[in-house]
Amino acid sequence: MNQENPEEILLAVVNKVLEFSNQGKQAKAQHILPFVYESVMQYPTLLWNNPELWKLAKSLLVMHHYDLVEDEDEEIKMLQMALVMTQRAIELCESDKEHNKGHYFNALHTQVLLLSTCPDYYEETIAELCSKTVMSEEERVIALRMASRILPRISYNVIVKVDDNFEDFNGDELLAEMCAQFEQENPDIQLKQLDDAQKIHAMLVRSYLKFFK
Repeated sequence: MNQENPEEILLAVVNKVLEFSNQGKQAKAQHILPFVYESVMQYPTLLWNNPELWKLAKSLLVMHHYDLVEDEDEEIKMLQMALVMTQRAIELCESDKEHNKGHYFNALHTQVLLLSTCPDYYEETIAELCSKTVMSEEERVIALRMASRILPRISYNVIVKVDDNFEDFNGDELLAEMCAQFEQENPDIQLKQLDDAQKIHAMLVRSYLKFFK
């Protein structure tokens, strides 16, 4: 590894975080996660053109589940940035006919995990996107309820993309179960509702691009 290449250094650390996390070695992962966090906050576009960007997003998700960020606003920002990273990795893969299928699957998978395990960090933004006026408290509650219905549709759209591109969800039981559960709970879902969710998904990602400028 070229020690003078910041991108390679960050990617090497991120790989170790995911390795330790997968092995259940939380203490070792926690020891190096602050480096990842500080790198993201100072240089958010460091891996911007690398399809392995999904790994950085997943490391931030691990950091969230380890409850390592004390400031709530900073944690919200971190997870919103992670969502953008997964989308960027997805788009990089889709724009390259010779893309690595593993990176593509993992980028999609990580995005589903973010949307399904951290809904509270995105619902507020969706509620704002669904309302064009300043909301009263009652209207805000209604908008948040609407957002809580839209977010599973966004996740489902991503899962469908996995199913379209990988046989049997690439053998991932969690995605298969999530897909079956959504379809069971929403037997009358309309194509327009899914199309609208796709549009809101794009708007959601765009609203977080401000963190990368």
